Amino acid sequence: MKSYALLPSLPLGLIVVSMAGAAEPFALRDDDRVVLVGSTLIEREQRYGYWETALTLSYPDKSIIFRNLGWSGDTVFGDARAGFGTQVDGFRQLKDHVLALKPTVIFIGYGTNESFEGAKGLPRFVKGLETLLDTFAPLKARIVLLSPLKQEDLGLPLPDPAENNKNLRLYADAIGEVAEKRGHRFVDLYDLLGREKKPLTDNGIHLTSDGYMRSALVLQKALGCPHASDFGAIGDNKRIEKLRQTIVAKNRLYFYRWRPENETYLFGFRKHEQGQNAREIPQFDPLVADKEIEIAKLRVAAARLNQPKAEKKP
Repeated sequence: MKSYALLPSLPLGLIVVSMAGAAEPFALRDDDRVVLVGSTLIEREQRYGYWETALTLSYPDKSIIFRNLGWSGDTVFGDARAGFGTQVDGFRQLKDHVLALKPTVIFIGYGTNESFEGAKGLPRFVKGLETLLDTFAPLKARIVLLSPLKQEDLGLPLPDPAENNKNLRLYADAIGEVAEKRGHRFVDLYDLLGREKKPLTDNGIHLTSDGYMRSALVLQKALGCPHASDFGAIGDNKRIEKLRQTIVAKNRLYFYRWRPENETYLFGFRKHEQGQNAREIPQFDPLVADKEIEIAKLRVAAARLNQPKAEKKP
């Protein structure tokens, strides 16, 4: 039987976190290495940086490294990462990238693309998710599984998402069941959309900047993180915005490091043409490291503004 802890009422709706098998509250620790892996929802987060900023501000006294390995259009089978290879090659690339980073925490966000197979594809998806988790198991990392988002109904000329949403709900529930069985955290983001007056996506599926900002607050609260961020006033908080922009810049540099343009020419079957330029890719490492130092300085100053003010005693 499912055992879910429900958060207090949130303006974005009811967010569910599975607590089964978790002996202690979720928290990020000093020297944690957090890897985000998944499809488009994960990859596009690095463009906006709200999730990482929110989690960073929750633990300003902790040295935490975040790496985004999201890949648009990907699945638990590694389809989008295959390039000119096979699905097996794509999964191997997914595995190798994650294991090489030696994460202590992994956020996993899959299920959207797989849900288009409907109910008949659900057993294969669950098996694929189980295989992915088995692959990461030797790391002994704390796992947070994210559900896919509900497709937002933006009206015509976009199609009615009702049927797709039935499938997305099936896949979200299946992810929750896997999390419960394995004792992983589960954050149900399905109900994030549809309760706001302002659209949070640009096409019903992909979150806008505002969508990522609102979802960051949900993620932060769902995990029980301390010091919820006041992104609503971020325009007036130049230090927090500077932190976010620096995180975005770091993510961009790291993206160039692990997913360089013309990868086929640098490392693939056409490396005989431009393979000599592959030596430049590690040169991004010190640039990323410099941004990490800057983030470490900014997070402390920004966090002071993010703390709730103490109430004056009468």
